[in-house]
Amino acid sequence: MTCPHCGKEMQPDQVFCEHCGKERLLVPVYEPEIEESVAASMNGIIDDLGGHPSEQTHTQLNQQNIQTENHSNQDKHPDSSKKTAVKKDHHAIRQLNFLAFSVLALVIIVAVFSIVFYLYTENSYDYHYNKAIEAFDAHQMDEAIYQTDYCLSKEPDNVELLLLKLHIYTQKEAYDQAKDVAKQILTKEPANDEALEYLINDYIGQEEYYKLAKFLETCESAAIKQKYSQYMASVPEYSEQEGDYDSALSLKLFSVGKGDIYYTLDGSTPSKYSTRYTSPIKLLAGAYQVSSVYINEYGVSSDVVVKKYLINTGVQMLPVVSAQSGTYEVPEMISVEVPDEDCIVYYTTDGSNPDLDSNIYTDAFPMPLGNSTFKFLMIDSEGNESSIVTCKYECTPVANYDCDQAIFVLKQNLAARGESIDFDGSGNEIIYTADSAVTKDGKVYYLIYKYVKNNAGTMIKTGDIFAFDVQDATIFRASISSKGAISFTDF
Repeated sequence: MTCPHCGKEMQPDQVFCEHCGKERLLVPVYEPEIEESVAASMNGIIDDLGGHPSEQTHTQLNQQNIQTENHSNQDKHPDSSKKTAVKKDHHAIRQLNFLAFSVLALVIIVAVFSIVFYLYTENSYDYHYNKAIEAFDAHQMDEAIYQTDYCLSKEPDNVELLLLKLHIYTQKEAYDQAKDVAKQILTKEPANDEALEYLINDYIGQEEYYKLAKFLETCESAAIKQKYSQYMASVPEYSEQEGDYDSALSLKLFSVGKGDIYYTLDGSTPSKYSTRYTSPIKLLAGAYQVSSVYINEYGVSSDVVVKKYLINTGVQMLPVVSAQSGTYEVPEMISVEVPDEDCIVYYTTDGSNPDLDSNIYTDAFPMPLGNSTFKFLMIDSEGNESSIVTCKYECTPVANYDCDQAIFVLKQNLAARGESIDFDGSGNEIIYTADSAVTKDGKVYYLIYKYVKNNAGTMIKTGDIFAFDVQDATIFRASISSKGAISFTDF
């Protein structure tokens, strides 16, 4: 070991140099050259390890150098060094406190931010909507309903959310809740096709066709109305406006759908038991109240439409029948009054409507026994048709003999006279029928007609008519004039 002052050799345990007499320093003196050499060596080692010294490393080396120098100075100035160390300690403590406070503040900020972000995410619309979709796709319907209801609490008027809820309830087969949601959608979007179709299909499934027809009447979607028009019951439309006319009308009725129109002309309310519309209605002279109703293929009726027409043609186009509809114990002759000789009256007895191919009225005729229905139609020379007049009769005379007994008695009397009662001279079968009755001089008579039945099976009237008293079995030969007058001759 050498003296730092004179360079002479010194023993390790010597404090003062025996050559120059100066004290040997125990703390190394800061030598820049040595420090630079050490720093260079350290940099080389760091380079070999694959890195470069950081700014912190340089700072630490500088602090070590300063500390070394301070130690040297402290040896020279002990009091001053102690004060400087205390100051530096206080400064270091303040730095540490500041650093700790900064770290704590940063941790608190991050924690608060994380909590706020979590709460925002957990309570956001998008988060819960995505959760609802995920639950629906996973068939977790209760969870899907929960998430959807949360979203609806944020946006109660969101139709997209309500449609999602409708789909969820449908998948759950909770049909009553689904119907309620569909109705809720229509309060916010009346023309929403998906909600409309859901309710319509529910009505169809329940076969509630009347409710469906009423529902479609108020539907605001033209496309839906068109698609399901067969379930509607639209009122009939008339080809002519109601009012007064100087000539006859041919009134047409129209409807939408595959149902039928029923109508009346006498002011009564039409139903499925009324006349079914098949062809234009002839309105001739007179006043008419045409009432109609449309009944669709599902049995749903429309509202009744009533229109009034007054036809003033100058001619009373209506056949007048002498015997009114009713029940008769004393039969009457049936005749028809024709206002003009150019008019022709056609009639039927089977309940069908008369036309140009029906029977032509020429003479009055006796009232049929039992129940009968006559329909009369009059047509003038210009082809104008009257309304059809319908008469219904029930002829039930008080009698001691029925029709079969009357025929038996007649045939016995004919056989007693030597007349053939089974076959005529040509071999045609003879047949007697009692199908009507008349009144003469206060007495009621069955009219028994004689027919022959040829080989072709055709019944042909022979012209022989017999009158049989229903009380005492008196028999007469009878004839009827063209005006309906009946006359008797002895049998």
